[in-house]
Amino acid sequence: MKKIGFISKNKIFVQSLAALITKLPDLGFEPYLLLNIHQAVLDAEVLSIDVAVVDMVAELPEQTKEVLQICGDLRHAVPACRILLLVPQDIKDSRDAALKAVNCRSADDYVFYDLSLDYLLAKLLVL
Repeated sequence: MKKIGFISKNKIFVQSLAALITKLPDLGFEPYLLLNIHQAVLDAEVLSIDVAVVDMVAELPEQTKEVLQICGDLRHAVPACRILLLVPQDIKDSRDAALKAVNCRSADDYVFYDLSLDYLLAKLLVL
């Protein structure tokens, strides 16, 4: 079972993803909701998650920096954890930050919100 931690402040969104994943046991995913952003790294470490899906809803530069800090902290706390950023395609600062995070290896990959659910699940399978 691959442990996937969803790090987001958007409770409805991640609860929906976790509910869907739970109904598809053949995927081999065990979802965890890490809704407290300030405690997410500790939770990920304690749970030994395999993949962190980090929601990058950041309309302010400070929020973008906070998300990138979480990615860096995850790298140190859970080195084997793969990090996937969910990025809004219409916020330039978020797109630029996601690309920078992948280039400096703070994150492994990113996907935009406008992708299909099938694509997101396929991406999680290969991480």
